[in-house]
Amino acid sequence: MPAHNTETVTLEGAALPPALRELPDPPARLFARGVLPRGPCVAVVGTRDPTPEAAAYARRFAGELACAGVTVASGGAVGIDAAAHEGALDVGGLSMVVAPSGLDHPYPEEHAELFARVVAAGGAHVSPFGAGVLARRQQFFLRNAVLVALSQALVVVEAPWRSGARNAAKWARQLGRPCFVVPAVPWNPRGVGCILELELGAHPIASVVTVLRWLKERGWHGLPLPSRSAAEPPDSAPALALAEPLEQAEPLEPTHTPTESRELRAAPAGAGRERAILEAIDAGARHPAEIAHVLSLSVGEVSHAVLLLTLQGLVRSDSGQVTRVR
Repeated sequence: MPAHNTETVTLEGAALPPALRELPDPPARLFARGVLPRGPCVAVVGTRDPTPEAAAYARRFAGELACAGVTVASGGAVGIDAAAHEGALDVGGLSMVVAPSGLDHPYPEEHAELFARVVAAGGAHVSPFGAGVLARRQQFFLRNAVLVALSQALVVVEAPWRSGARNAAKWARQLGRPCFVVPAVPWNPRGVGCILELELGAHPIASVVTVLRWLKERGWHGLPLPSRSAAEPPDSAPALALAEPLEQAEPLEPTHTPTESRELRAAPAGAGRERAILEAIDAGARHPAEIAHVLSLSVGEVSHAVLLLTLQGLVRSDSGQVTRVR
């Protein structure tokens, strides 16, 4: 492990990361400890009060990213942020903390040791705020802007309606960064923000492969795609489906006739797609993969539409099967 360097370097002028110039009001300086990412960087964010399943998912997801050579960035907060940093460290990977305060005032204070481990592992602890600056509410908005600007993509694991993660998603839209969101069940208030971001155009995601494929398509060709993990015991952290992204899932055998399949294919977007999905369910399709096969859609598109239909009270999902609410 590299030696821990606590020296703070001031980056300004030509030394300032070029990506920060994409911000409407970029910081004049960036204060850094450690080494800024030289390869692809993906921000993983979420609520400070996650469900245990979401925290475990974020840690595993970040570990898979780090194993592929991606730097995992986050804001260092308790909850999903800390899980993301720990996930990268678990596998000896790189992470970057973007702070809402001066580096001499780590926020939260109890994560000072975590931030030191991030730097010691070869990562970075950075901030647009100089020495002596304590964390203040308004500073989190600039922190989020810098975090997104320094990343190639954003992943939101779990976020309530009002949250810093949603502010980060807003910056992703403004800066043209893709925002990937882990879909949430509508009865989980900690994940309502994820549903809203999907409605605003974010991409649903269930596997790290989706992000890695996106990075490879944009020039990061050396990234390996992980193979499927072995099944884990029920009481362990939930495993990610890593062999294929959702859109590559193997469809189930349809339960309706070929004639019905032809009539239901080529579903349009928006409300027309939702109507087509309802018709497919009425015709006997029950699983998202089966509906996707019938309509020539990706499973991710179907899952998103089913989520919206569930919020409208038109369908319900139980044990992986989708049925109409009559």
